[in-house]
Amino acid sequence: MEFHTPNFAGITLLPQFQDIPLELKSARIFKYSLPFKNSLVLKHTTLTVREGLILVLTDVNGKTGMGEISPLPGFSRETLETALLNTTMLLDKMVGSGEFTAHYYSKKKGGWQDSVAPAIAHFGVETAILSLLSNSKNVGGGELIFGKSSDRVPINGLIRGSLSDWVPEAERMIRDGYKTLKIKVGRINSTLEARGIQDIRKFAGPEIKLRLDANRSWDLATAIEFGKAVEPSNIEYIEEPLQEPVDLPRFFDACGVPFAFDETLHQIMDPTISFESYTGLRALVLKPTLIACTARLISLVNQAIEKGVLPVLSSSYESDVGLTTLAQLAGSISGENIAAGLDTRSAFTAGTTKSPTAIHDGWMSTRSITTQDLDLSHCELLYQS
Repeated sequence: MEFHTPNFAGITLLPQFQDIPLELKSARIFKYSLPFKNSLVLKHTTLTVREGLILVLTDVNGKTGMGEISPLPGFSRETLETALLNTTMLLDKMVGSGEFTAHYYSKKKGGWQDSVAPAIAHFGVETAILSLLSNSKNVGGGELIFGKSSDRVPINGLIRGSLSDWVPEAERMIRDGYKTLKIKVGRINSTLEARGIQDIRKFAGPEIKLRLDANRSWDLATAIEFGKAVEPSNIEYIEEPLQEPVDLPRFFDACGVPFAFDETLHQIMDPTISFESYTGLRALVLKPTLIACTARLISLVNQAIEKGVLPVLSSSYESDVGLTTLAQLAGSISGENIAAGLDTRSAFTAGTTKSPTAIHDGWMSTRSITTQDLDLSHCELLYQS
């Protein structure tokens, strides 16, 4: 299955949607600040609050669409301030500039399809336009590009606790209906963590899929030792086990545990990069907020499908608005067959919608949300046109 090569704002819609007229009447940008239940420790920083932008577009017919622009500190190339500036510059050119279609938007009216380095502002505006168009046609945002979507997507449960909590957390998640679990490793002694993975497999049985995420924690020798210890536990894949990704094929050859790219994808700027040489590559963990470009996201999805690699959509601690967008994209890209990494809403004490983006029995709905669903009590209006 081949997806379409984007040519407008990173997006080419299916033929039946290409000539939908669009004329923007107004745009609003809200800044949200959502406290974490527990501090989020990242490689280069620790966050107690997640900040981001929610974009609301309204057309001349009163239809609305929403997108999220939330650079992740330490991972995104832009700051929130830069993202806000870039977004307002785009909107100033688009709002009130007359009618255009999503298939063609001339440079004269402010198109950015030829931009050398797409910014997260582009992805936020792109998905807001998709949201607006999909609401006008009463279809899912992903359907406009991919022609299909599921009503729900499976989610991998994220085990965040300390080693002693792994099995109890796994027990709770399995009881809650999760069929795929993801465990963060590389935080303490690798031998102890390997035993913890063995304990989870023993408790969970063979039907539950196990994914691991090491965040580039190990040298090759340590990773191989860990891989040999957990290989009998039938690991679906381990994300980024090595400090030096070039050695990943050697890791796989030595222990037989498949691996996945995550951080590596955000360091590769060439959209035509080939993964042929990476023997053992099982999945691409795709974080649209960090990829920051719909065109590149679709290119990576195409490559994954062509090579028999899993395209796994994953979140970067977005708010409910962003999670809704990601769920809809996952519904079109991986459907009900591949668990997505969207189990991050529970990390916050509050959200941006009146009803939280919820997971039921291990599944997340791909339904759309409207401005009536928004809860702006943790938001500040920064821009209006």
